[in-house]
Amino acid sequence: MLEMVQTAGLGLALLFLAVLAWGLRRRAGVREPGTPAVSVLVAARNEETALPACLTALAAQDYPPDKTEFILLDDASTDRTGDLVRAWAERDARFRVVRLEEPEQRTVGPKKRALIAGLAVCRGEIVLVTDADCVAGPRWVRRMMECFEPEVAAVAGAVRSRHNRSWMGKLTTFEGVVNAVLNAAVIGAGGALSCIGSNFAYRREAFHAVGGFDRGARSVSGDDDLLLQKFKAAGYRVRFCFDPEARVETDGPETARAYWSRKRRHLSAGKRYAPHWIALAGLLYLGCLATLLLAAGWALGLHPELRFLAGWGAFSLGLATLFHRGASRLGESGWWPWSLPAAFLFPLYFVLLQPLTLLAAPAWKGRSVTMKAAA
Repeated sequence: MLEMVQTAGLGLALLFLAVLAWGLRRRAGVREPGTPAVSVLVAARNEETALPACLTALAAQDYPPDKTEFILLDDASTDRTGDLVRAWAERDARFRVVRLEEPEQRTVGPKKRALIAGLAVCRGEIVLVTDADCVAGPRWVRRMMECFEPEVAAVAGAVRSRHNRSWMGKLTTFEGVVNAVLNAAVIGAGGALSCIGSNFAYRREAFHAVGGFDRGARSVSGDDDLLLQKFKAAGYRVRFCFDPEARVETDGPETARAYWSRKRRHLSAGKRYAPHWIALAGLLYLGCLATLLLAAGWALGLHPELRFLAGWGAFSLGLATLFHRGASRLGESGWWPWSLPAAFLFPLYFVLLQPLTLLAAPAWKGRSVTMKAAA
């Protein structure tokens, strides 16, 4: 019975990997670079240390100044964040500041609340979102905007950790590359699974057409993933920008506690994904669980069969191959020592982490994300 479950689950996973490999091979059509008006939104909550580098990078963007605005969202900061953003707005006309105070009652997650405030005042045709601890190259805005063909509603970009000397830093960087490859492959194959909210652009008109962000007590995270899926469900096209100049860099979590807090927050949105993604994750979970149970049974001497290793090995090889094909397109290299063990241990990783999608998101920026339902 377990062998049948493993064969079905991992067989479906291998088929999915083949589709993703095809998605990575697809190339964008020839396009004429455009320069639509763009509003860059940056939500900042007590970011006085990270903000200077972020703002300096934004000021250096080579996009036409008359078509660029940077909206800095001071989300009830209690440090010098407000002073910093106001100073930039005073000396550069492209910068605008929106100050938010703490609400008496939350009906939407903190970051979504800040972005909604920015969307209410922005003027650009395209909204491009990044975080206060991110740094972009001077052609970031231009490269992201070049992906907006007339029928494209949203463009996802890659995010990379800046510091990768420590083990935790390297793990964070590796996971970032993995996420970028998965997101790019799914989008290339015609789907929409997830994206990184610190490098995500979309048409303001399309955002309002699909109803914007989810609201209510259940909507505390996943604003980027769920919005991307809403665009796709509404019939819009989405794209992934592979250009290395469109990548942004950020600091990863410095401690294990910060890492797991971020991981839990990201995973907590999984239970509200589109039904077909939840179904696929469920079948893959059963295949991985069956693999681990077969391995444990063999190790304990409960059965002598090693046939389960064939499926495990085939899946691991397929996963590692897909990763390196995508990493190559992203301009990444040197990850073989990480990717091979990670691919082999994926069943254990997936079985342990997937249940976290059922838990509520933890605190964010020192504030609880537990909210009352909207009236």
